[in-house]
Amino acid sequence: MAGRKLDQFEMEAKTSGGAVFEAGVRQSKEVKAIRRIAEPLMEKHWNDSVTNLHRIYRVAEYLYKRKKRYK
Repeated sequence: MAGRKLDQFEMEAKTSGGAVFEAGVRQSKEVKAIRRIAEPLMEKHWNDSVTNLHRIYRVAEYLYKRKKRYK
């Protein structure tokens, strides 16, 4: 271990505490999933218009939360 540099995630985990680090990772994964849902919606329905970006992300966020519901 001595002499080995810590990468960014290890450094953050050691300095900020485990719970804070885990919350950041969870939020990052959630945002990435929402972006993945929003991309095809933007291409298909909104023709890549940036003016509708907020609306697209709200729809994608709704779809993401709906997908996680119990059936």
